Amino acid sequence: MLLGARQTGKSTLAQAILKDLPDEQKRFLNLDDPFLRDRLVSGEVSLLALIEEKAGRPFEAIELFHLVLDEVQKAPLLFEVVKALYDAHRHKLRILLTGSSALGIHDPVAESLAGRVRIYEIPPFHLSEAFAHARGEDPTKDELQSRMSRLLRGQFTSEDFAALVERAKFAGAERRSWLERHLRCPLFPEPSTSPEPEEWLRDYLATYLERDIQSVASLGNVALFRSAIRQLAARVGTAFKYETAAQEIGTTSVTLRKYVGLLEQTLNLLRLPPFAINPVSRVIKAPKLYLRDNGLLWALRGYKDERLLLASGMFGAYAEQAGIVEFAKWYSLEPTAPELRFWSKTEVSEVDLVISNRSYHIPIEIKLGKTYDPRWLRGLDAFEEDHRRLGLEIPYRLICHFGEPQQVDARTYVFPLWLLV
Repeated sequence: MLLGARQTGKSTLAQAILKDLPDEQKRFLNLDDPFLRDRLVSGEVSLLALIEEKAGRPFEAIELFHLVLDEVQKAPLLFEVVKALYDAHRHKLRILLTGSSALGIHDPVAESLAGRVRIYEIPPFHLSEAFAHARGEDPTKDELQSRMSRLLRGQFTSEDFAALVERAKFAGAERRSWLERHLRCPLFPEPSTSPEPEEWLRDYLATYLERDIQSVASLGNVALFRSAIRQLAARVGTAFKYETAAQEIGTTSVTLRKYVGLLEQTLNLLRLPPFAINPVSRVIKAPKLYLRDNGLLWALRGYKDERLLLASGMFGAYAEQAGIVEFAKWYSLEPTAPELRFWSKTEVSEVDLVISNRSYHIPIEIKLGKTYDPRWLRGLDAFEEDHRRLGLEIPYRLICHFGEPQQVDARTYVFPLWLLV
Protein backbone atom coordinates (compact mmCIF):
# COMPACT_ATOMS: atom_id res chain seq x y z
CA MET A 1 0.00 0.00 0.00
CA LEU A 2 1.28 3.44 -0.97
CA LEU A 3 -0.02 6.16 1.38
CA GLY A 4 0.48 9.85 0.81
CA ALA A 5 -1.27 13.19 0.51
CA ARG A 6 -2.93 14.16 -2.74
CA GLN A 7 -0.53 14.92 -5.63
CA THR A 8 2.58 13.31 -4.09
CA GLY A 9 2.96 10.94 -7.06
CA LYS A 10 1.40 7.68 -5.83
CA SER A 11 -0.55 6.98 -9.02
CA THR A 12 2.45 7.95 -11.16
CA LEU A 13 4.65 5.53 -9.21
CA ALA A 14 2.06 2.75 -9.48
CA GLN A 15 1.81 3.22 -13.24
CA ALA A 16 5.61 3.24 -13.52
CA ILE A 17 5.72 -0.12 -11.71
CA LEU A 18 3.29 -1.55 -14.25
CA LYS A 19 4.94 0.10 -17.25
CA ASP A 20 7.08 -2.77 -18.56
CA LEU A 21 4.61 -5.57 -17.84
CA PRO A 22 2.61 -7.22 -20.66
CA ASP A 23 -0.78 -5.58 -21.08
CA GLU A 24 -2.67 -8.81 -20.32
CA GLN A 25 -0.90 -9.14 -16.94
CA LYS A 26 -1.95 -5.84 -15.36
CA ARG A 27 -4.96 -3.67 -14.59
CA PHE A 28 -5.15 -0.19 -13.07
CA LEU A 29 -8.48 0.70 -11.44
CA ASN A 30 -9.15 4.25 -10.21
CA LEU A 31 -11.67 4.24 -7.37
CA ASP A 32 -12.37 7.96 -7.80
CA ASP A 33 -15.02 6.61 -10.23
CA PRO A 34 -18.20 6.15 -8.09
CA PHE A 35 -19.78 3.68 -10.53
CA LEU A 36 -16.69 1.49 -10.46
CA ARG A 37 -16.67 1.60 -6.65
CA ASP A 38 -20.29 0.45 -6.49
CA ARG A 39 -19.58 -2.40 -8.87
CA LEU A 40 -16.52 -3.61 -7.01
CA VAL A 41 -17.90 -3.61 -3.47
CA SER A 42 -20.75 -5.83 -4.61
CA GLY A 43 -18.45 -8.85 -4.31
CA GLU A 44 -15.30 -10.64 -5.32
CA VAL A 45 -16.85 -11.89 -8.57
CA SER A 46 -16.89 -8.36 -9.99
CA LEU A 47 -13.19 -7.85 -9.32
CA LEU A 48 -12.34 -11.27 -10.73
CA ALA A 49 -14.39 -10.50 -13.82
CA LEU A 50 -12.40 -7.34 -14.47
CA ILE A 51 -9.14 -9.28 -14.12
CA GLU A 52 -10.34 -12.00 -16.50
CA GLU A 53 -11.55 -9.37 -18.96
CA LYS A 54 -8.07 -7.83 -19.11
CA ALA A 55 -6.24 -11.16 -19.19
CA GLY A 56 -8.50 -12.53 -21.92
CA ARG A 57 -8.91 -15.91 -20.21
CA PRO A 58 -10.42 -17.54 -17.09
CA PHE A 59 -8.68 -16.73 -13.81
CA GLU A 60 -7.66 -20.37 -13.36
CA ALA A 61 -5.57 -20.11 -16.54
CA ILE A 62 -3.73 -16.96 -15.43
CA GLU A 63 -0.16 -17.52 -14.25
CA LEU A 64 0.61 -14.06 -12.86
CA PHE A 65 -1.42 -10.84 -12.67
CA HIS A 66 -0.73 -7.36 -11.24
CA LEU A 67 -3.68 -5.38 -9.90
CA VAL A 68 -3.57 -1.72 -8.84
CA LEU A 69 -6.45 -0.18 -6.89
CA ASP A 70 -5.99 3.60 -6.80
CA GLU A 71 -7.54 5.81 -4.05
CA VAL A 72 -8.72 2.88 -1.92
CA GLN A 73 -9.77 5.16 0.95
CA LYS A 74 -12.89 5.82 -1.15
CA ALA A 75 -14.02 2.19 -0.81
CA PRO A 76 -13.07 0.75 2.62
CA LEU A 77 -15.59 -2.06 2.21
CA LEU A 78 -13.53 -3.33 -0.72
CA PHE A 79 -10.77 -4.44 1.65
CA GLU A 80 -12.78 -7.54 2.55
CA VAL A 81 -12.91 -8.44 -1.13
CA VAL A 82 -9.17 -7.82 -1.55
CA LYS A 83 -8.41 -9.96 1.51
CA ALA A 84 -10.44 -12.89 0.21
CA LEU A 85 -8.89 -12.59 -3.24
CA TYR A 86 -5.36 -12.42 -1.87
CA ASP A 87 -5.83 -15.34 0.53
CA ALA A 88 -7.16 -17.54 -2.25
CA HIS A 89 -4.71 -16.55 -4.99
CA ARG A 90 -1.59 -15.03 -3.42
CA HIS A 91 0.67 -17.32 -5.45
CA LYS A 92 -0.27 -15.58 -8.71
CA LEU A 93 -1.73 -12.21 -7.75
CA ARG A 94 0.25 -9.06 -6.94
CA ILE A 95 -1.86 -6.25 -5.48
CA LEU A 96 -0.85 -2.61 -5.08
CA LEU A 97 -3.16 -0.22 -3.22
CA THR A 98 -2.79 3.56 -3.07
CA GLY A 99 -4.54 5.99 -0.75
CA SER A 100 -4.43 9.72 -0.07
CA SER A 101 -6.10 9.45 3.33
CA ALA A 102 -5.82 7.11 6.26
CA LEU A 103 -9.42 7.90 7.23
CA GLY A 104 -11.20 5.38 5.05
CA ILE A 105 -8.33 2.92 5.38
CA HIS A 106 -8.66 2.97 9.18
CA ASP A 107 -12.46 2.87 9.05
CA PRO A 108 -13.67 0.59 11.87
CA VAL A 109 -15.90 -1.34 9.45
CA ALA A 110 -13.04 -1.92 6.99
CA GLU A 111 -10.89 -5.04 6.91
CA SER A 112 -7.44 -4.11 8.25
CA LEU A 113 -5.46 -6.51 6.02
CA ALA A 114 -3.26 -7.12 9.08
CA GLY A 115 -0.37 -9.46 8.32
CA ARG A 116 -0.97 -9.16 4.58
CA VAL A 117 0.04 -5.61 3.73
CA ARG A 118 3.25 -3.58 3.74
CA ILE A 119 2.68 0.16 3.95
CA TYR A 120 4.97 2.74 2.33
CA GLU A 121 4.46 6.45 2.87
CA ILE A 122 4.95 8.64 -0.19
CA PRO A 123 5.60 12.21 1.03
CA PRO A 124 6.22 15.24 -1.20
CA PHE A 125 9.73 15.30 -2.71
CA HIS A 126 12.77 15.19 -0.47
CA LEU A 127 14.95 18.25 -1.00
CA SER A 128 17.40 16.14 -2.99
CA GLU A 129 14.63 14.71 -5.19
CA ALA A 130 13.22 18.15 -5.96
CA PHE A 131 16.69 19.51 -6.78
CA ALA A 132 17.47 16.55 -9.07
CA HIS A 133 14.03 16.85 -10.69
CA ALA A 134 14.65 20.54 -11.43
CA ARG A 135 17.99 19.65 -13.05
CA GLY A 136 16.59 16.68 -15.00
CA GLU A 137 18.77 14.21 -13.07
CA ASP A 138 18.10 10.76 -11.60
CA PRO A 139 17.97 11.05 -7.76
CA THR A 140 18.12 7.26 -7.25
CA LYS A 141 21.84 7.24 -8.10
CA ASP A 142 22.62 9.38 -5.05
CA GLU A 143 24.36 7.94 -1.98
CA LEU A 144 22.38 10.25 0.33
CA GLN A 145 19.85 7.58 1.38
CA SER A 146 22.45 5.23 2.85
CA ARG A 147 24.09 8.09 4.79
CA MET A 148 20.74 9.31 6.15
CA SER A 149 19.79 5.78 7.15
CA ARG A 150 23.03 5.51 9.15
CA LEU A 151 22.31 8.88 10.77
CA LEU A 152 18.82 7.83 11.86
CA ARG A 153 20.10 4.52 13.25
CA GLY A 154 22.75 6.08 15.46
CA GLN A 155 25.56 4.82 13.19
CA PHE A 156 26.67 8.12 11.66
CA THR A 157 30.43 8.78 11.70
CA SER A 158 32.88 11.56 10.87
CA GLU A 159 33.53 9.72 7.59
CA ASP A 160 29.81 9.87 6.74
CA PHE A 161 29.77 13.59 7.49
CA ALA A 162 32.87 14.17 5.33
CA ALA A 163 31.26 12.18 2.51
CA LEU A 164 28.11 14.35 2.61
CA VAL A 165 30.21 17.50 2.58
CA GLU A 166 32.18 16.19 -0.41
CA ARG A 167 28.96 15.20 -2.19
CA ALA A 168 27.53 18.70 -1.74
CA LYS A 169 30.57 20.36 -3.30
CA PHE A 170 29.18 19.43 -6.70
CA ALA A 171 27.04 22.44 -7.65
CA GLY A 172 27.40 23.62 -4.03
CA ALA A 173 26.50 27.26 -4.64
CA GLU A 174 23.50 26.17 -6.69
CA ARG A 175 22.30 23.85 -3.91
CA ARG A 176 22.47 26.66 -1.35
CA SER A 177 20.65 29.25 -3.44
CA TRP A 178 18.08 26.66 -4.52
CA LEU A 179 17.28 25.82 -0.88
CA GLU A 180 16.91 29.45 0.13
CA ARG A 181 14.58 30.11 -2.82
CA HIS A 182 12.51 27.03 -2.12
CA LEU A 183 11.91 27.45 1.61
CA ARG A 184 8.48 28.84 0.71
CA CYS A 185 7.84 26.63 -2.30
CA PRO A 186 5.83 23.39 -2.39
CA LEU A 187 7.82 20.18 -2.94
CA PHE A 188 4.91 18.29 -4.49
CA PRO A 189 6.14 16.94 -7.86
CA GLU A 190 4.03 19.13 -10.16
CA PRO A 191 4.67 22.62 -8.71
CA SER A 192 8.21 21.97 -7.44
CA THR A 193 9.74 23.31 -10.66
CA SER A 194 7.23 26.09 -11.24
CA PRO A 195 8.48 29.68 -10.83
CA GLU A 196 4.95 30.69 -9.75
CA PRO A 197 3.32 27.87 -7.73
CA GLU A 198 0.62 30.08 -6.13
CA GLU A 199 -2.13 28.98 -8.52
CA TRP A 200 -1.38 25.29 -7.90
CA LEU A 201 -1.45 25.84 -4.13
CA ARG A 202 -4.80 27.64 -4.31
CA ASP A 203 -6.30 24.80 -6.34
CA TYR A 204 -4.81 22.20 -4.01
CA LEU A 205 -6.25 23.80 -0.89
CA ALA A 206 -9.64 24.35 -2.51
CA THR A 207 -9.83 20.78 -3.79
CA TYR A 208 -8.61 19.42 -0.48
CA LEU A 209 -11.20 21.40 1.49
CA GLU A 210 -14.17 20.99 -0.81
CA ARG A 211 -13.70 17.44 -2.09
CA ASP A 212 -11.22 15.25 -0.30
CA ILE A 213 -12.11 16.00 3.32
CA GLN A 214 -15.84 16.06 2.61
CA SER A 215 -15.63 12.73 0.79
CA VAL A 216 -14.14 10.84 3.75
CA ALA A 217 -15.44 12.75 6.78
CA SER A 218 -18.39 14.82 7.91
CA LEU A 219 -16.72 18.22 8.01
CA GLY A 220 -19.73 20.41 8.70
CA ASN A 221 -18.75 24.09 8.67
CA VAL A 222 -16.13 24.47 5.90
CA ALA A 223 -15.50 28.13 6.75
CA LEU A 224 -14.70 27.15 10.35
CA PHE A 225 -12.32 24.47 9.09
CA ARG A 226 -10.53 27.09 6.94
CA SER A 227 -10.15 29.32 9.99
CA ALA A 228 -8.78 26.38 11.96
CA ILE A 229 -6.05 25.50 9.48
CA ARG A 230 -5.05 29.16 9.19
CA GLN A 231 -4.72 29.20 12.98
CA LEU A 232 -2.57 26.08 12.78
CA ALA A 233 -0.31 27.72 10.22
CA ALA A 234 0.09 30.78 12.43
CA ARG A 235 1.21 28.56 15.34
CA VAL A 236 3.63 26.26 13.51
CA GLY A 237 6.64 25.51 15.70
CA THR A 238 5.01 26.55 18.98
CA ALA A 239 3.37 24.39 21.64
CA PHE A 240 -0.20 24.04 20.41
CA LYS A 241 -2.78 24.55 23.16
CA TYR A 242 -6.16 23.49 21.85
CA GLU A 243 -8.27 25.46 24.32
CA THR A 244 -6.53 28.78 23.58
CA ALA A 245 -6.58 28.29 19.80
CA ALA A 246 -10.23 27.18 19.86
CA GLN A 247 -11.28 30.35 21.69
CA GLU A 248 -9.56 32.53 19.07
CA ILE A 249 -11.29 30.65 16.24
CA GLY A 250 -14.67 30.65 17.94
CA THR A 251 -15.16 26.92 18.41
CA THR A 252 -14.58 24.20 20.99
CA SER A 253 -11.37 22.31 21.68
CA VAL A 254 -13.22 19.09 20.77
CA THR A 255 -13.98 20.41 17.28
CA LEU A 256 -10.43 21.71 16.86
CA ARG A 257 -8.99 18.32 17.85
CA LYS A 258 -11.21 16.75 15.20
CA TYR A 259 -9.86 19.15 12.57
CA VAL A 260 -6.27 18.43 13.59
CA GLY A 261 -7.02 14.72 13.32
CA LEU A 262 -8.41 15.19 9.81
CA LEU A 263 -5.31 17.08 8.70
CA GLU A 264 -3.08 14.44 10.24
CA GLN A 265 -4.93 11.48 8.74
CA THR A 266 -5.02 13.06 5.30
CA LEU A 267 -1.22 13.22 5.65
CA ASN A 268 -0.97 17.01 5.53
CA LEU A 269 0.04 17.54 9.15
CA LEU A 270 2.87 16.27 11.36
CA ARG A 271 2.26 16.13 15.10
CA LEU A 272 5.44 16.36 17.18
CA PRO A 273 4.92 15.23 20.79
CA PRO A 274 7.23 16.34 23.62
CA PHE A 275 10.20 14.18 24.59
CA ALA A 276 9.99 12.65 28.04
CA ILE A 277 11.30 9.43 29.53
CA ASN A 278 8.04 9.03 31.42
CA PRO A 279 5.36 8.30 28.75
CA VAL A 280 2.59 9.66 31.00
CA SER A 281 4.20 13.11 31.13
CA ARG A 282 4.32 13.11 27.32
CA VAL A 283 0.54 12.99 27.14
CA ILE A 284 -0.09 15.99 29.38
CA LYS A 285 2.20 18.41 27.50
CA ALA A 286 1.12 20.33 24.41
CA PRO A 287 2.45 19.00 21.08
CA LYS A 288 3.93 21.04 18.28
CA LEU A 289 2.22 20.89 14.89
CA TYR A 290 3.89 21.23 11.48
CA LEU A 291 2.44 21.17 7.98
CA ARG A 292 3.96 18.47 5.79
CA ASP A 293 5.03 20.95 3.13
CA ASN A 294 6.41 24.49 3.35
CA GLY A 295 4.36 25.56 0.35
CA LEU A 296 1.16 24.91 2.31
CA LEU A 297 2.49 27.04 5.16
CA TRP A 298 3.30 29.84 2.73
CA ALA A 299 -0.17 29.66 1.15
CA LEU A 300 -2.03 29.63 4.47
CA ARG A 301 0.03 32.58 5.71
CA GLY A 302 -0.98 34.68 2.74
CA TYR A 303 1.80 34.20 0.11
CA LYS A 304 4.05 36.80 1.76
CA ASP A 305 7.12 38.04 -0.09
CA GLU A 306 10.49 36.65 1.04
CA ARG A 307 11.76 40.09 2.09
CA LEU A 308 8.66 40.65 4.23
CA LEU A 309 9.12 37.26 5.89
CA LEU A 310 12.74 38.04 6.72
CA ALA A 311 11.87 41.50 8.06
CA SER A 312 9.05 40.14 10.24
CA GLY A 313 11.14 37.32 11.67
CA MET A 314 8.69 34.72 10.35
CA PHE A 315 11.25 32.96 8.15
CA GLY A 316 12.57 31.07 11.17
CA ALA A 317 9.36 29.01 11.27
CA TYR A 318 9.87 28.02 7.62
CA ALA A 319 13.45 26.93 8.33
CA GLU A 320 12.43 24.93 11.39
CA GLN A 321 9.55 23.25 9.60
CA ALA A 322 11.70 22.48 6.53
CA GLY A 323 14.30 20.73 8.68
CA ILE A 324 11.85 18.74 10.80
CA VAL A 325 9.71 17.67 7.84
CA GLU A 326 12.83 16.67 5.87
CA PHE A 327 13.97 14.33 8.65
CA ALA A 328 10.41 12.98 8.87
CA LYS A 329 10.53 12.09 5.16
CA TRP A 330 13.76 10.15 5.64
CA TYR A 331 12.57 8.30 8.72
CA SER A 332 9.51 7.04 6.82
CA LEU A 333 11.92 4.95 4.71
CA GLU A 334 13.31 3.10 7.74
CA PRO A 335 12.11 -0.48 8.43
CA THR A 336 11.57 0.46 12.09
CA ALA A 337 10.42 4.07 12.01
CA PRO A 338 12.09 6.28 14.62
CA GLU A 339 10.10 8.50 16.94
CA LEU A 340 10.29 12.24 16.33
CA ARG A 341 9.76 14.52 19.33
CA PHE A 342 10.84 17.89 20.69
CA TRP A 343 12.26 18.72 24.12
CA SER A 344 11.50 21.80 26.13
CA LYS A 345 12.38 22.57 29.73
CA THR A 346 12.71 26.36 29.74
CA GLU A 347 12.84 29.03 27.03
CA VAL A 348 16.62 28.62 26.76
CA SER A 349 16.63 24.85 27.34
CA GLU A 350 14.95 23.60 24.19
CA VAL A 351 15.77 21.17 21.40
CA ASP A 352 13.76 21.43 18.17
CA LEU A 353 13.89 17.73 17.32
CA VAL A 354 14.87 14.52 19.10
CA ILE A 355 15.10 11.39 16.96
CA SER A 356 14.76 8.20 19.00
CA ASN A 357 15.54 4.87 17.36
CA ARG A 358 16.90 1.51 18.57
CA SER A 359 17.62 2.96 22.05
CA TYR A 360 19.55 5.92 20.54
CA HIS A 361 18.47 9.53 21.02
CA ILE A 362 19.76 12.20 18.63
CA PRO A 363 19.03 15.87 19.53
CA ILE A 364 18.90 18.35 16.65
CA GLU A 365 18.76 22.15 16.76
CA ILE A 366 17.57 24.04 13.66
CA LYS A 367 18.73 27.63 13.10
CA LEU A 368 18.11 30.12 10.32
CA GLY A 369 21.54 31.74 10.63
CA LYS A 370 24.55 31.22 8.39
CA THR A 371 27.32 31.77 10.95
CA TYR A 372 27.86 29.17 13.64
CA ASP A 373 27.33 30.55 17.16
CA PRO A 374 28.58 28.50 20.16
CA ARG A 375 25.45 29.63 22.04
CA TRP A 376 23.49 27.27 19.78
CA LEU A 377 24.90 24.43 21.88
CA ARG A 378 23.02 25.52 25.00
CA GLY A 379 19.89 23.50 24.29
CA LEU A 380 21.87 20.41 23.29
CA ASP A 381 24.06 20.66 26.41
CA ALA A 382 21.00 21.13 28.62
CA PHE A 383 19.33 18.08 27.06
CA GLU A 384 22.38 15.92 27.77
CA GLU A 385 22.80 17.26 31.30
CA ASP A 386 19.14 16.67 32.09
CA HIS A 387 19.27 13.05 30.92
CA ARG A 388 22.83 12.02 31.79
CA ARG A 389 21.87 10.40 35.10
CA LEU A 390 19.23 8.32 33.29
CA GLY A 391 21.87 6.72 31.06
CA LEU A 392 20.35 8.05 27.83
CA GLU A 393 22.53 7.02 24.87
CA ILE A 394 23.27 10.06 22.70
CA PRO A 395 25.74 9.07 19.95
CA TYR A 396 25.96 12.59 18.48
CA ARG A 397 24.22 15.96 18.21
CA LEU A 398 23.36 18.04 15.14
CA ILE A 399 22.94 21.75 14.52
CA CYS A 400 21.15 22.37 11.22
CA HIS A 401 21.66 25.84 9.76
CA PHE A 402 22.31 27.58 6.43
CA GLY A 403 26.03 28.25 6.64
CA GLU A 404 29.17 26.15 6.36
CA PRO A 405 29.56 22.57 7.60
CA GLN A 406 31.94 21.85 10.44
CA GLN A 407 32.57 19.29 13.17
CA VAL A 408 32.66 21.11 16.50
CA ASP A 409 33.86 18.09 18.49
CA ALA A 410 33.85 14.30 18.27
CA ARG A 411 30.06 14.18 18.74
CA THR A 412 28.73 17.50 17.46
CA TYR A 413 28.15 18.29 13.78
CA VAL A 414 27.16 21.64 12.33
CA PHE A 415 25.02 20.23 9.55
CA PRO A 416 23.82 22.74 6.92
CA LEU A 417 20.39 21.85 5.60
CA TRP A 418 21.69 22.27 2.04
CA LEU A 419 23.74 19.06 2.58
CA LEU A 420 20.40 17.30 2.08
CA VAL A 421 19.67 19.05 -1.21
